[in-house]
Amino acid sequence: MKRWMNWTFIRFKLKQKLYMSYLIVTIIPIMVLGIYSYTQSRQLLNEQAKQSIERNISTAESSIAYKMELYNNLIHLIVANGLIQDIVSVQSGEAVELSTLANQLREYLDPYFNMMLTSYHGIDKLTIYTESPLPEYGDYLRSANRVSDQSWYRDALRKFGIRWYFDESQQAAYAVSKFPETFLSGHHVLYVHVNVESIFMDAMKLLSDYGLVISDSNGAAAVTNARAASWFSEAPAEVREEGVTTINGIEFMVINKKIPKTDWTIHCYVPIDQVSGNAAPILYATFIVIGICIAILLIIISLFANGMLRRIYRLNHWMKRVENGGLELKIQNSSKDEIGELTDRFGNMLFRIRELIQEVRQKELHRLQAQMNPHFLYNTLSSINWKALQTKSYEISRIVTSLSKYYRTALNKGDHFISVTNELENVKSYLDIMLITDNYGFDVMYDIDNDVNRYDTINMILQPLVENAIKHGVHRKTDGRGMITISACLVEGCLQFAITDNGPGMKEELVQNVMKLRSAGYGLRNVQERIELFFGHGYGITVRGHREGEEGTTMLITVPLTVKDESRSI
Repeated sequence: MKRWMNWTFIRFKLKQKLYMSYLIVTIIPIMVLGIYSYTQSRQLLNEQAKQSIERNISTAESSIAYKMELYNNLIHLIVANGLIQDIVSVQSGEAVELSTLANQLREYLDPYFNMMLTSYHGIDKLTIYTESPLPEYGDYLRSANRVSDQSWYRDALRKFGIRWYFDESQQAAYAVSKFPETFLSGHHVLYVHVNVESIFMDAMKLLSDYGLVISDSNGAAAVTNARAASWFSEAPAEVREEGVTTINGIEFMVINKKIPKTDWTIHCYVPIDQVSGNAAPILYATFIVIGICIAILLIIISLFANGMLRRIYRLNHWMKRVENGGLELKIQNSSKDEIGELTDRFGNMLFRIRELIQEVRQKELHRLQAQMNPHFLYNTLSSINWKALQTKSYEISRIVTSLSKYYRTALNKGDHFISVTNELENVKSYLDIMLITDNYGFDVMYDIDNDVNRYDTINMILQPLVENAIKHGVHRKTDGRGMITISACLVEGCLQFAITDNGPGMKEELVQNVMKLRSAGYGLRNVQERIELFFGHGYGITVRGHREGEEGTTMLITVPLTVKDESRSI
């Protein structure tokens, strides 16, 4: 996969690569910023929605608390009423004046309770349950024996205060409170039966979009609105802890609110989708902003890319013109960046190429002019040879003939490579001349392997070594006749020449000096440099037998096996 991606990327043009690189570098931060902005905006919406829901719940809680507080005030008025306390404070065993009691009930209790029922909307029933030996009076005054087995009655007797309960059978709420026992005998409990709608209707309307459950002091679901009933299979909702919960496959956020001065609690169930709100506009706005940013970036990228590519295209156009032969092209550049530096270097390179071509042309002209000199030389030597033969000067004729062969093989028509046969012929011509001029003062012996004649070598590499053998070898010999041996053979896949003399030998210092000297002609250093130039390091001249006390010196030349056709392609 990685290889395929690299191969695909390499095939793209530079403009496509620039656009891709710029887009990747810019789109990633923009996308990250857009996602972050969208997340933060959605989180802010959620917080705002949650705060709005909590405000609605607080308003509903305040409404319920206000109405329940009204009923609590009513209860306080009744249980603190001195006349009512006198009515219910008849002790067991006392003679009850029925006429007086009847007057009190008819003239005070009855109108008082009727007024309360009329003044306080939603109250269905007001009843005092007493342990006094009083006759029952409608719903207003009842014997405690009727409710002595009820839990709410027992709870009321245990502690003074108002307690609210829910009557599930009648779907109504009721509150109970014990009369103070400081000045009263026996136990007396006020029971107030209230219509649920009168307490919770406003809250249910306010929270109609949510699932509303109100639990009583026992934790039982006292009130459930229609939406909660539909979500929870028309059954009272199970009271849940505050937070996020899942009921019947629906994820809800549960918010609980305690109703002040009561043991009742409001439980509001809000679907998470409803809390999150509609994030589509934010998403659309995010995409629009990202799109606008990308469009602007594309314009900027296009300007920058075209500015850079225009100069690269111009440089490429110049290169094509040079490739087609337009070497006289004038390169102009004013920028100082990397592309400008590249353009300047291309201009300098083109200028240098023109100079080199001019040099090559001049050298070629000199070479053509020099070709005339050998012809003149050969003609002159031929004339000298003819005159020498006429005058019977045979040694002069031999020198002239050897000199003509020497120059023919040395010049080699300007070719760097020569056959081994011609290279040896060049050395023989040179030695013939030196023997005649030296009055045959030394001997020459040849040991040539026939296999070497199939190969070629660099021109004029043996003559400098033979000249060195004559100068530093046989000419310095003090006794006996000098001898120079020239051999050629194949050694370990290489062509090896050996020039051996029987002179006094060369010291190490002399060898180093000879190898370092630059000669006007073809010196040893020139031979070594040309061999390394054509064949590389590892080939060249090696000197043997130059220790003090050793006679003679052998100079070896090692070159790789080369065929003339291959040498011309080098």
